[in-house]
Amino acid sequence: MNYKEVLKDLKNDALNNLYLFYGQEYYLIENILNSIKEKIINKGFEDLNYQFIDGKETDVNTIINACETLPFMAERRMVLVKDLECFFGKRKNISDGEEERLTKYFANLPATTHLFFVVTQDIDKRKKIIKAISKYGKIVAFEKLSERDMHKWILKSFKKYNKEINDREISYFLDITGYLDKNSNKNLKDLDNEINKLCSFLGDRIVVTSSDIELLAPKSIENNIFSLVESIGRKNTDKALSLFSDMLMEGESEIKILYMITRQFRYLFQIKLMEKQGYTPMAIAPKLGLRQFVVKKYLQQAMNFDEKMLKKALQACLDTDESIKKGKIDQRLGIELLITQFG
Repeated sequence: MNYKEVLKDLKNDALNNLYLFYGQEYYLIENILNSIKEKIINKGFEDLNYQFIDGKETDVNTIINACETLPFMAERRMVLVKDLECFFGKRKNISDGEEERLTKYFANLPATTHLFFVVTQDIDKRKKIIKAISKYGKIVAFEKLSERDMHKWILKSFKKYNKEINDREISYFLDITGYLDKNSNKNLKDLDNEINKLCSFLGDRIVVTSSDIELLAPKSIENNIFSLVESIGRKNTDKALSLFSDMLMEGESEIKILYMITRQFRYLFQIKLMEKQGYTPMAIAPKLGLRQFVVKKYLQQAMNFDEKMLKKALQACLDTDESIKKGKIDQRLGIELLITQFG
């Protein structure tokens, strides 16, 4: 189940009495829980009908007693338990026996209580408590949003500040923040902070431009590497060296930067060969584990290189890596020489 189905249940007044929310998008979890609380809990009686429980500092009796408490001057009561130890390997407050008692209690949860478990880590679906929640309630994964959903979310987020942003700028914002990158740890909270910063910078200006985004949004290492390789392809050695220096100043290690440059050239070489064989971006993307828009971006960059140059660049990266590992050359100097040989 995903968050959209929860919102649909909320809209149709069909909320289940038991939920487990988990996943890396805790910002989205918080927003959904706030929407639920606003809908089912009267603010005037919130202290009596809404109860938050820290799962690391509680026991089963406290949870059951909270659920058994009748709502005051209302039809429903909401109980939120965050990071209960049963969902993790190590625990000190909840014994196996207590966990068993809690899982059996789910079958008798009062109709007046909505019990929400929130886990900010990954879950092991083999655990008894998770199987019990799946049987008597609903489990909702809050994973990263899709590209399509992100476009809608960004548009809506800027509208909150009375700002306008076009589809092209949304794509650029996603690209430069790196949210959709395969190994990115960016989340919605990070993007919300960037949107807030951008809107503050705009002041009375309404429309967000690419220049605004370029000026303020932090670039991911993937984007910096893309720009560095772009500069190499255009034989702009000074800019490539400047980008390399900036990355070092931002705390990136030489070895990681070299790895990323090598990976970039490998992708470009593979994509160029696959395009030559007739593959479309849609067909290339799953084969390389990339998103389609990233493949299109790489295809555009690959136009700066021919196959021979890409093969040579990839070999030069591997040779540089070997020389560094064998202590034949200083890490920074080795990468600077790698960059300058294409100028």
